[in-house]
Amino acid sequence: MRYAARALLGSLALLALTYSCVPRQPPEPLLPPPPPPPKVLVEEEIKPVERPEIIISDFSEQVSEDRKTATVTGTLINRGNGATHQVTISVSALDKDGHEVDRREATPSTQRIAPETTATFVSTFDRRPEIDHYHVESISR
Repeated sequence: MRYAARALLGSLALLALTYSCVPRQPPEPLLPPPPPPPKVLVEEEIKPVERPEIIISDFSEQVSEDRKTATVTGTLINRGNGATHQVTISVSALDKDGHEVDRREATPSTQRIAPETTATFVSTFDRRPEIDHYHVESISR
């Protein structure tokens, strides 16, 4: 049995020597990865930003018959390309030097003013001798 083990060991050693003498095959060259598929370009329509642009028009003062109050009225025109969602109107009563004597918040007839449409506002003041004229500001979102 010793002979068989030695023969087996010798055969393994011969096999190892033979394998180490066999010229190795060069590794296969790596192929570059395939190119990615071309990007599909899609034309996208960009919508313009929608913004309201409020103009105050037909601004007037009407004195009551008893001459105790003055009612300030006006029209709001949306010249923008977007509707308003919140409108704040401030009416100031000013003296001849432009100093504020009184101030009121006016509520427009509607909070939503679509493009190229109008709304109205009304604000009432007590008549005072120092009031010379009025100033109106509108803020919209």
